[in-house]
Amino acid sequence: MKQNKFFKFSVVALSIVLIACSGGTEAGCPETDGRSLNVVVTTPMMGEFVSQVAGDNVNLTILMPPEADPHTYEPAPQDAGLIADADLVFYTGLKYEPAAVVKLLENSACSQEILAEIGDNVFPIEFKEGGHDDHDDHDDEEGHDDEEGHDDEEGHDGHEGHDHGAFDPHFWFDPGRVVYAVEYIESKLSEFDPDNQSSYKALSSDYKSELSGLTGQVSGLISTVPSQNRKLITTHESLGYLEAKFGLEVLSTIIPDLDSSNEISPSQLVDVIDVIEDNNVKVIFIESEAPSVYAETIVAETGIKAVEGLWVETLKEGQSYPDFLISAVELIVENLSNTD
Repeated sequence: MKQNKFFKFSVVALSIVLIACSGGTEAGCPETDGRSLNVVVTTPMMGEFVSQVAGDNVNLTILMPPEADPHTYEPAPQDAGLIADADLVFYTGLKYEPAAVVKLLENSACSQEILAEIGDNVFPIEFKEGGHDDHDDHDDEEGHDDEEGHDDEEGHDGHEGHDHGAFDPHFWFDPGRVVYAVEYIESKLSEFDPDNQSSYKALSSDYKSELSGLTGQVSGLISTVPSQNRKLITTHESLGYLEAKFGLEVLSTIIPDLDSSNEISPSQLVDVIDVIEDNNVKVIFIESEAPSVYAETIVAETGIKAVEGLWVETLKEGQSYPDFLISAVELIVENLSNTD
């Protein structure tokens, strides 16, 4: 297994070297000359947002396949070439993609100027873990939820100087943040392809209209859950935006880290069990992208119900973002409503 991983790393590393030698950042980016932009996106979720704004105006490539856990994705050898040929690259950022993917972007892109980090432009909230318990620092109470006030750069500049690892990249659990992402995507596409600016603006406007109804749908679904039941446990910290925006309370996570594959200590496992017992939590949600082996121990120790099928990181094949969000919320609501 180790040899296989070493071989993959060597192939990817060699691909980067070959790309750099054949052009890379030294040669600069090629002129588009009226052709369609080559746009690369790291994850299916970001690909969905870019696709909605770009329409048929660009050649869109998504690096990661549907249903794969973006946190543990290993770059394929051909990824370096796809990035090298890109006129514009969108990625989630906020330390969401693995370090190997970020390094590949930085080393293979024709210029650092074509790398567009979406997550840093949605007014992200901070993780609760590691001392970041107050979501209000970057949340809607500052007025960012108001479409006419969200572009206040003074509020966003507060991110400068922070370690991006402190911010939650799972912004798609708040449709309002997706609106910010769409606006950022529109601005970057228009910057790199001004000839199609009017098309990007129209497509962006249509998609934002669709997104505007999602917040009400999610809020309506969660309002059906008795207030005393709006407490949950998940595999890792991924539902912070549902908590901050819609009033659910994520009491604890099995893995207190962004990487859903990380191991935990026996004392951390005991802490999770104590939280479940102290708060009379009835269900634990197991994320589909990365089921935790520790969940079985927790279920055996507490008698809690394990709910599988919760997708939090990526889209299924052919799935839209609204379908993803409503499916996830319906699963949560159904199981929190029937805990008595």
